[in-house]
Amino acid sequence: MNGRKLSNFKYDTYLMIGSFLLFLLIAFLSMNNMLATFDQAIISWFTDNTSATIMTIMQTVSKIGSSEIILILTFVIGIYFLVKKMWRHSIFVVFLMFGGIVFNFILKVLFQRERPGEMSVIEAFGYSLEIPSYSFPSGHTMRSMMLFAFLIYMCVLLFKNSRIKLLCVVLLSIMIACVAVSRIVVGAHFPSDVIAAGTVSIAWFYFCLKIFRLGKE
Repeated sequence: MNGRKLSNFKYDTYLMIGSFLLFLLIAFLSMNNMLATFDQAIISWFTDNTSATIMTIMQTVSKIGSSEIILILTFVIGIYFLVKKMWRHSIFVVFLMFGGIVFNFILKVLFQRERPGEMSVIEAFGYSLEIPSYSFPSGHTMRSMMLFAFLIYMCVLLFKNSRIKLLCVVLLSIMIACVAVSRIVVGAHFPSDVIAAGTVSIAWFYFCLKIFRLGKE
């Protein structure tokens, strides 16, 4: 492993461990109601400052992180890389997304935090699984962040023009932020659910990236 690859390996490790430790901290504080004041303050601010128009926009944006949209995008991206004979990237995105979805489900069942609104059940493509859809961490946020993080990584890796790279990073980062905020605005999650989803998504992404890079050695 040369110096640059060793540096990337260490960087991935630091981000993975640091993000996961931050997730564990947020989980501990949330499960012990130590973030209740913070959550309520953020929710109240959005409630007082969200117009009907913004609410409609946020409801639409929120759908981007739905399981249906994310699964369809994952398949499209995976097939695109297969057609381009970029096998490793296709495997990477499938492992990242499906593994992340399972990971999110395990975390939800583990913590079993009720949502700020009415509890719902897991639904996909119009089918109800009759399984409680818990709040912590946010599935919409986690799914969208994993997929858009992958797209950011691919844009930086494949595009040579620095301006195009920057534009892609900015736009995809905005999409991540919008989906995350939308989950709070529509009343589906506590802010701590969304923040936790962000931190654990980063940890999972870099875990998958480490495996992807190690497999190239």
